[in-house]
Amino acid sequence: MKKVDQFVFIFIVVCLFPACSTKHYAVKSIEGTRVEMDSTWDAKADPAIVALVNSYKTKLEAEMNVEIGTAAQTLDKGYPQSLLTNFTTDAMKQFAAEKLGGADFGVVNNGGLRSVLNKGKITVGNLYEIYSFDNQVVLLELPGKAVRELFEYIAVQGGEGLSNGVQLVIKDRKIKSLKIGGQPLDENKTYRVVTLDYLAEGNSGMVAFKQAVRTTDPGLTLRDVMINHVKKCTAEGQVIDARLDDRIKIERD
Repeated sequence: MKKVDQFVFIFIVVCLFPACSTKHYAVKSIEGTRVEMDSTWDAKADPAIVALVNSYKTKLEAEMNVEIGTAAQTLDKGYPQSLLTNFTTDAMKQFAAEKLGGADFGVVNNGGLRSVLNKGKITVGNLYEIYSFDNQVVLLELPGKAVRELFEYIAVQGGEGLSNGVQLVIKDRKIKSLKIGGQPLDENKTYRVVTLDYLAEGNSGMVAFKQAVRTTDPGLTLRDVMINHVKKCTAEGQVIDARLDDRIKIERD
């Protein structure tokens, strides 16, 4: 068992003005001690608890080890774009096309992807490791001015997870040029963006999403969308792959 240090704090609280009907309290001191969480705590394991845990563990491992596809190469995340973010956002955009009436582009944050997809067989467990959060996929209708603000933030970040259909050129952490669907950004247009509910709330700096005029939530997590996508590709005889393209470019002097 991995060793973990657990801190136990003891608070000593004293009563001020004990003679008063309304008592006031203040912390007089705080003392701490370290308790090492190691295998000694397993020495007298409760058989009933062990049996219960093992029953769930066996079932869970059986589900997580199901092979659902094959990766042609290792897909990792990074900036300004990456194989894993391109694969993910392209799958999100495809999902929107099939289930939500289409999207102009998709967005995911690098921080939302917690692992890499290694070359070779893909199991359900691999996708749980990558898409470990229960973030829902949502479709936003976003005014063009808010879209510009979103990409200005992405430019400052030096890139982020963007789907195909976007051509963003960044210089000095500013937008040099931006096309969506082959056309320059139109601030008078409303764009359809497939992303995560977590980002739609303005988290990870994407506050521009809070200007959405409409949100559609199909009730599926990103993890479920990606598992279904891999299964579908496999059923069609495709291996899982991605490539770097011109969706995000960084120009330097």
